[in-house]
Amino acid sequence: MANIDLLGIFFNSLWIIGLAVLLATWSYAYYEAGKAKVKARNKFQEFGYALALDAGAALFIAGMATTEDRWWGRGLWIALGAVVLLHAGQIIWARRRANQETPPHA
Repeated sequence: MANIDLLGIFFNSLWIIGLAVLLATWSYAYYEAGKAKVKARNKFQEFGYALALDAGAALFIAGMATTEDRWWGRGLWIALGAVVLLHAGQIIWARRRANQETPPHA
């Protein structure tokens, strides 16, 4: 009977799920952009799409970092992941500031 590396399966599933999230987000944003007759780039900048793209990228990067054997390669993946997480935080921070500055509707 063969031993199954469940941890390896989990770590490899991270990058696969990340790519699936990226593809689904891109596909839906492209579809919505076509319906609205705007460029897909404009849709990618909307809060929900930008956050979904960052989440997909973070999952992909986490999967790549956990499956990387070389220390310097893992370090590069972690650094890239930190940049993605900082970008997501910046998007959330900007959204919160915009919501606080907008007066409530009467």
